[in-house]
Amino acid sequence: MKRTLFPWERGVRFDRGELVGELGPGRHRVPFRAVLTRVDIRPRTMTPAAQDVPTADGVLVRVTVVVRWAVTSPTKFVMEAASPEDELYTAVQLALRGAVVTRAHSAVDPERADIAAEVATRIAPRAEELGISVAEVAVRDVVMPAELRRAALAELVAASEGRAALERARGETAALRSLLNAARLAEQHPALLELRALQSASTVVVDRPARSR
Repeated sequence: MKRTLFPWERGVRFDRGELVGELGPGRHRVPFRAVLTRVDIRPRTMTPAAQDVPTADGVLVRVTVVVRWAVTSPTKFVMEAASPEDELYTAVQLALRGAVVTRAHSAVDPERADIAAEVATRIAPRAEELGISVAEVAVRDVVMPAELRRAALAELVAASEGRAALERARGETAALRSLLNAARLAEQHPALLELRALQSASTVVVDRPARSR
C-alpha cells in the first residue's frame, strides 16, 4: 500500500503496535497492517479562553493570551499524550495564572511583555515533552473589573475638568493682570485717559435722519 505525505506533513509509522520511525514528505510504500499517523507541522495559533486571575492585591483580572506554536517532534507529539493540544492549553493557562497572581492589578497591563515572557518560560519544558516548540506568547487583552474601570474613567474626567479649570483661571489671571497694568499706567500718565476718550469719540458714528425735500 502506498501513502503520500505532503510537504507540511510527517508520518509516524507503527508496525504491529511497535514504533518504526518517522516518514517525510513524498510517496511511501507502507505494509497493509502498518499504521501511519499523519502530523501537521505547520505553525498554529492558540487563543485560550480568557480567565479571571486573582492578583497579589486580591483583584480579579481577566487576561487573554495568544500562543504561536508548531510540532517539532512528530513522534513525541503522537506518543506523549492522548491530546497534546489540550495538554498545551492547560499548561498555558496554569503558567498565565502563575505569572499574574504574583503581581498587583495595577502592574498587569504595564507588564504585558514580562508576563508573556514568563508564560513562555514556564510552558517550555512541557511543550518540549510534547514535541512542540512555542514561537511566541503575547498577552492580548487585560480587562479590569467594572468598578475599577468606572473609577479610572472618573479619574480621567476629573483630571480633564481640573485642566480646564486651570486654563480658565490662567485666562482670568491674565485679564486681571492686564487691567491692573492699564490702571497703573493711567495713574502715572493721566493724559492717556484724555487721549483714549478722544480716540473713542472719533470712532462714534451718528446716524441722522434724512431731510425731506
